[in-house]
Amino acid sequence: MRAAIFRETGKRLEMVDLDLEDPKAGEVKIDVAASGICRSDLSVTTGTLRSPLPVVLGHETAGIVTRLGDDVTHLAVGDHVVVSLTPACGDCLFCNEGAPNRCVKMVPGMIASTMIDGTTRLSHKGESVFQLCGIASFAEQAVVCAQSCIPIPADVPLNRACLLGCGVVTGAGSVFNTPDIKEGAGVGVIGCGGVGLSAIQAARIVGASPIVAIDIDPEKLALAETLGATHSIDARGDVRKAIRKLTGLGLHVCIEAIGMTETISTAWEIIRPGGLALVIGMPPGRDKIPIRASGLFMERRLVGSVYGGANPRIDIPRLLDYIEQGEFQLDSMVSEELPLSRVQDALDALAAGKGARHVIVN
Repeated sequence: MRAAIFRETGKRLEMVDLDLEDPKAGEVKIDVAASGICRSDLSVTTGTLRSPLPVVLGHETAGIVTRLGDDVTHLAVGDHVVVSLTPACGDCLFCNEGAPNRCVKMVPGMIASTMIDGTTRLSHKGESVFQLCGIASFAEQAVVCAQSCIPIPADVPLNRACLLGCGVVTGAGSVFNTPDIKEGAGVGVIGCGGVGLSAIQAARIVGASPIVAIDIDPEKLALAETLGATHSIDARGDVRKAIRKLTGLGLHVCIEAIGMTETISTAWEIIRPGGLALVIGMPPGRDKIPIRASGLFMERRLVGSVYGGANPRIDIPRLLDYIEQGEFQLDSMVSEELPLSRVQDALDALAAGKGARHVIVN
């Protein structure tokens, strides 16, 4: 099968023919219909996030099940599925505590770019090829953990459903699963790409007000306002001053959806006493975040969020309901669709800050 392989930091992806093994127990093979381009994919190519190499990137995907491994009983060949980041095994410590987004079985795939058992199903001329997040969807097919597959109705377009695999669930889930974000709460979102726009839409759904979009791109800010932002602020200006003028004391919650230490610090500065700075972007793990300690004595909180705190088996169907009702828009967030052969062009567009979300279709 054809796939885009990444071999060296700073180099471009290559289209090659890879060998794909059949699924083992607890796994399924899917025909990949579409994949969203996520900043995490780009971060691997720049070295900001680390992965063993060579690797096939792509982790925000939807497709059709074509083969079942042993012991898979909740799926059938022909099912349309969204592939979530976490297998949500249901048996580990965190799953039993109601936090499947921290499932310990997710760890090997996230750190080592392998399947749960620490191996990969991909190879090229006898050389093992790693799978980002245990998924590797920049390809025509993929073998993934069956527990990561969430069945969806066959009439849901897969070139939009793929966004539910990562960006939409991360953004919207961070709102739905944060008790501070409720009707009347002032919410800011720094970064109006696919993740941030999803958070803005979810904030509108729960009745937050005001909803403030913060970005440096006028087009993204304009799009944010069509999707639910009540105000927009150009991040190249004095964001803290603008927020104080708008809200007085600051925001109840500011969601940082980029993953930069500078913008995390900004989120801390623009929340009110008792407010929450919620980081859903992924900064480099070794970075240190400069915040003013005085905020601690105003009971401000700085919290990270993994996958929007989501339970995929609850949050993906909930989002599908909002989509069907017209409350949540996916089409507006897709800037461009490109074939697999042009996946590097999509990554380049993301690096240049162009568009909200690019989708690769097979």
